[in-house]
Amino acid sequence: MIDVAIAGVGMTDFGRFPDRRIDAMGADAVDEALADAGMSAADIDAVWCGNVLGGGAAAQRSIAGTSIEGVPVQNIENACASGSHAFAEAFAAVRSGRVRTALVIGVESATTAFVGGLITLDRDDEPTRLGLNLPGIYAMNASRYLAEYDADPRALAAVSVKNHAAGVNNPRARFREPVTLDEVLDSKPIAEPLTLLQCCANADGAAALVLMPATDARPDAIRVLGSGVSSGFRIDRDYDLTRSRITAAAGDRAFADAGIDRSRVDIAEVHDAFTIGELIALESLGLAERGQAWRMTLDGVTSPGGVLPVNTSGGLLSRGHAVGASGVAQVVELSRQLQGRSENPTPGAEVALAHTVGGGVATHDGIASVVSLIARPEAVR
Repeated sequence: MIDVAIAGVGMTDFGRFPDRRIDAMGADAVDEALADAGMSAADIDAVWCGNVLGGGAAAQRSIAGTSIEGVPVQNIENACASGSHAFAEAFAAVRSGRVRTALVIGVESATTAFVGGLITLDRDDEPTRLGLNLPGIYAMNASRYLAEYDADPRALAAVSVKNHAAGVNNPRARFREPVTLDEVLDSKPIAEPLTLLQCCANADGAAALVLMPATDARPDAIRVLGSGVSSGFRIDRDYDLTRSRITAAAGDRAFADAGIDRSRVDIAEVHDAFTIGELIALESLGLAERGQAWRMTLDGVTSPGGVLPVNTSGGLLSRGHAVGASGVAQVVELSRQLQGRSENPTPGAEVALAHTVGGGVATHDGIASVVSLIARPEAVR
């Protein structure tokens, strides 16, 4: 197999841009990634694009404003894991030798796409017709987690405080104001115990990556170690609401694919669409002991400067959730972190993990989850 490197990264601002089409946002991210790689459109052999709400042909529209033409293009829709799944597929294509240079795009215009601002489950599912939505599902997870582990509810709010603080320094984040613990706890109730500032907001934006064989990339280019993808598991009477089986399966596959132990991870971007999601992700990925992620948060372990900084980009809570773009944006942030280019630097970080999990159908715990591992080149020698 071929060692794969991230040759260049690019990202637009994330926010509410009603006059910005995905064509323009995607092209801007692609142009920045190509410039970062020191490459031209003629160097791209194939394109993978994650998008959920664009109505089709998001990749073709994103590259229409560039000089890329005539290459194979694949559009991938897998809910919130769409962009990260596009990254995983492009990585596999380059590693196998099927493609030399791959372009990965994640792009979304989400702020005007949802009725009432909510991403619902399949509208034909009976629970959806009865009012079940993702805030409600995550609220059930949170309630069970707090009860099961006698966890301090302030830990949920602390995730939001931490991630909003990180967003202050991220010029691409939608929300760049700090929040206090009291402000989070006192914000509008959404689904008990979750309040407004414990739920991410939709966003518009795009991110892009260029992948190629490490032998052809700059010596300091970030390496892709491995990835894992999983679809959902059926929810039955015995399903554990405090653990994400779909995330655990994707994580197990990613670490096996990379051939490294979980202890090697220095920094992570995990799916924090709701504050409880970050805690459950850390435990399901094996980065925290069961029932201990809330203590880690309150103790500052996952804060900048902690042993395992999590969501230094601000995460979805601060950057905003441009659904199809979020997974690619995670890898952009982590690549910049490992190269010392992040606005919230983590000195000495060598191995990074990116995780997304997408939505759900009424009978399963999710649509897809993707976990990817990347590293500084010296970490893999």
